[in-house]
Amino acid sequence: MQFTDGLVKSYEKYAHERASHSPDAFKVRERSEFLKFLQDEGRETLLEIGCGPGGDALFFQNQGLRVLAVDNAPTMVKLTTEKGVPARVLDCYNLDEIHERFDAVYTMNCLLHIPKRDFDQVLDLISGRLNENGIMYIGIWGDQNFEGIWEKDRYEPKRFFSFWKTEALLEVLQRSFKLEYYRRLEPHEGRIFNSIVVRKHMEV
Repeated sequence: MQFTDGLVKSYEKYAHERASHSPDAFKVRERSEFLKFLQDEGRETLLEIGCGPGGDALFFQNQGLRVLAVDNAPTMVKLTTEKGVPARVLDCYNLDEIHERFDAVYTMNCLLHIPKRDFDQVLDLISGRLNENGIMYIGIWGDQNFEGIWEKDRYEPKRFFSFWKTEALLEVLQRSFKLEYYRRLEPHEGRIFNSIVVRKHMEV
């Protein structure tokens, strides 16, 4: 898909730059909060979608979880495996190629690259990778209605983004999952970040 090809080119180009940066403090807090959620429920396995250079995947692995990380940018996957985390090159649209199920999914600022027309499809693919009663953390910038190439993007090629108004995002998520909690953060002035945990519906 054209938008995916452009994303891969961008993230390949900037992979080592991204790997050299320390994560934002709020993102460190977010993954720690989700870890508490996982520990309270005795979760053991986790799939990270859009792992980037692997910092979050390594964090969860170091806390005793068995982790599989996926990303559609080969250099990101290479950087992740170099940290000792199992990882593979895989696009969100091909999650059904994973035959294992997991207790949890973690995705930080990955789903904001999924076109709105495809969001339900990708959510269903994610649900299929979760064990019964499995949980997913979604961290995603938003609370604006936009879809397309972000012309202010400093990356070249410029990336495709799909931003949702919060109410619309929560509505579409609850078509596939049960909402566990939602927090609205403003880590940078004027920029809203949605912190969400959802649970897989009981299988009939």
